[in-house]
Amino acid sequence: MNKTQTNIVNVAIDVLSKDESASMETIAEQASVSRMTIHRYFKNRERLFSSIHEVLIERTLVIFNESIDRFEDPLEQMESIIKTNAGKQGFHLLFREHGHHEEHDPETCKFSKVNQGLYELIGRMREAGHIDSSMPDAWVFHMYDGVLLTAWETLHNGTVAPREIPELAWRTFKKGLLS
Repeated sequence: MNKTQTNIVNVAIDVLSKDESASMETIAEQASVSRMTIHRYFKNRERLFSSIHEVLIERTLVIFNESIDRFEDPLEQMESIIKTNAGKQGFHLLFREHGHHEEHDPETCKFSKVNQGLYELIGRMREAGHIDSSMPDAWVFHMYDGVLLTAWETLHNGTVAPREIPELAWRTFKKGLLS
């Protein structure tokens, strides 16, 4: 993406995270470009959301990889991933427009890298004794999704103070799943 496209996508994430029904015109105004410029790069709302989705996946991968690199203990890795993701505005848009990421084709979808990394991290947490052996990996995986979706929804809706959300998300995951 060029600089203008990147600006439009970043502004769209900000605008749509506050008002999902915001028009392309509103996004153009906030991005300080004409509506024609938006349509030059994104023929329709669906294409814009596709680009938003790709950017958010890239951001998720960065958060995931930075947490894995920063900590050796899988528990600390997961805590960092959850706390960082939970406090990010706009990530709920991943679930709004594209359904469940577990269904994506691992050959073509970047989110499959996140899914694979998450399952590997769950395995390392289990090996370290942090997750009860009777708890299926799929349950832990979906609990992770549920905790983050709840965090993003409360951030989006303003029903919980934003500064509290990362810690609440981690405590919910930790108390609900970990040994």
